[in-house]
Amino acid sequence: MTYGETSGPVGCPGCRTWENLPVAEARVDERGRRERLPTRLAIAPAPGGDRFTHAVEGVLIAVVAGAAGAYYAEERDLPWLTAVGAVAAVLILAATFAIVRGETRDERRVRDGRPRADALSAGARYCFRCRGVFHLEAHWPGVLTPEQFRHHVWTGAGYGDQLDGAAKRAGAS
Repeated sequence: MTYGETSGPVGCPGCRTWENLPVAEARVDERGRRERLPTRLAIAPAPGGDRFTHAVEGVLIAVVAGAAGAYYAEERDLPWLTAVGAVAAVLILAATFAIVRGETRDERRVRDGRPRADALSAGARYCFRCRGVFHLEAHWPGVLTPEQFRHHVWTGAGYGDQLDGAAKRAGAS
């Protein structure tokens, strides 16, 4: 048992029922059916992407752009197309570098913020009847929607800019 969690039943402050689980365990509803809760109750973003794959894709697209410029410059007897292909290849490589760098930065922020997210979500429970999240030690007032919970945790952990539209709107209300 971690800080802020209880092993026994806990009453929901919203509906006063006992049909709730710690957020970490709330992966299915009370009938055993899968819900979209793992994403909606996530305390950290899912890994963004494969940096290696994106780097390889970017390099391949840049090579194709450069080769196409050279090919059509010779094919159509338009020597300036070689320069256009080269500029396109450089721009594609720069964009690829920026994408890979951004993914690396986001993953580092998530890794660094994970202990804060764990601390903010410890003791949080998901109520199946209310379809909301409450906290045993009142880190927030009342029952939050899963989107409000995600906004609270992600913003507190330092990666709130990675929230989707629904969670950003929930945090604004």
